[in-house]
Amino acid sequence: MTETITDHNTECNCPTHNRHLCYLASQGFDLSDPVEYKALISEPKHKCSHCGRLANSDQSLCKPDKL
Repeated sequence: MTETITDHNTECNCPTHNRHLCYLASQGFDLSDPVEYKALISEPKHKCSHCGRLANSDQSLCKPDKL
């Protein structure tokens, strides 16, 4: 099986970008630690207007919008 690495938002200037879902997925975090990744996306309350990912915390997204 081939892993697909997703690009992250290189334009995000947030100092905690390395905790955003797009960055984590680009590093394979969703595959290496699926339990922790699922905890970040379970019961989503926010959607990233850049990549469309859903998260329960706005801190996990580059451009969060409330659902």
